[in-house]
Amino acid sequence: MKRNLLSAAVIAASILSVGTHVAAQDFPKKGKAINLIVPFAPGGASDILARLVGQKLNEQWETPVIVQNKPGGDMVIALQSVARSEKDGYTIGLTTSSFALNKVVKKDFPLDPVADFAFIGTIGQSPYLLAVGSDSKITNFKELEAASRVKNSNFSYASCCFGTYFSAEMIKNATRLDGVHVPYKGSSPALNAILSKEVEYIIDTTTATKPFIASGKLRPLMVTGRKRSASFPNVPNMTEAGVPGDFEVGVWYGFAFPAGTPEDIVKKTNLALNKILAMPDVKAKIESFDIEVMPSTPEQMTARVNSDLQSYLSAVKLAKLDFGS
Repeated sequence: MKRNLLSAAVIAASILSVGTHVAAQDFPKKGKAINLIVPFAPGGASDILARLVGQKLNEQWETPVIVQNKPGGDMVIALQSVARSEKDGYTIGLTTSSFALNKVVKKDFPLDPVADFAFIGTIGQSPYLLAVGSDSKITNFKELEAASRVKNSNFSYASCCFGTYFSAEMIKNATRLDGVHVPYKGSSPALNAILSKEVEYIIDTTTATKPFIASGKLRPLMVTGRKRSASFPNVPNMTEAGVPGDFEVGVWYGFAFPAGTPEDIVKKTNLALNKILAMPDVKAKIESFDIEVMPSTPEQMTARVNSDLQSYLSAVKLAKLDFGS
């Protein structure tokens, strides 16, 4: 009886394995639409990246790729729909490094940023940039540190989201930089705050700050990576500016399936993605948004999400951050 049960289990496992392999070989079916879910409104860097890759997937696979924008809930609305979708490869979600931060800052966060997804691969990454107003007397990070610690200076900084707030607090924790956090709902109001002198400094994306630096309205003090940005070759990196350690802060972008998607489909999609990222026109377009192209394997992206999550948890504990949620 036990032998019969064992044989039945082996046969069932073999049938499942063969079925999964066949499904991957047949993926994607010509003409069957792939839904590409973006957790932000149209027009931003994430949306443009998704449409760029989606167009190339359409050409490569001869199947329609439909971009669906589902903004709101700090990416939860979009990525929850991905996590709950069919595990057949026809629903892909665009995600960023900020998504895992939700698990840290929200006690009632409904998703597991690791276990609920099968990661395909990363697209690119970009540091943040720390800047002051162009009429400020501060010209470098060390001067900013010193000015922020002057008694009764009422120093404050603007952030557009949890990601930039968290990054600022990590830098503050590693240095003598001080400043009261003033949150804003997006880059535009945060930038308006620094321009109208409501705050003394800002940390935001290189994409958002670049026009204001080019027009002379902001003075960049530091990019938040450990190497200089190609878009800002004269701006010091964190090490040059005097921030100790080897940590970096910024944003990266990638794609994910719902957890349980067959491994062969994940690998096939990863190969297609990396082929697209190697195309000269795609690389040039991505780099025009101050994003460094960064292809990876599914395993590398999974490791990065895990690493980010652990870094966030450690930083929160060390800096005693309270997100009030």
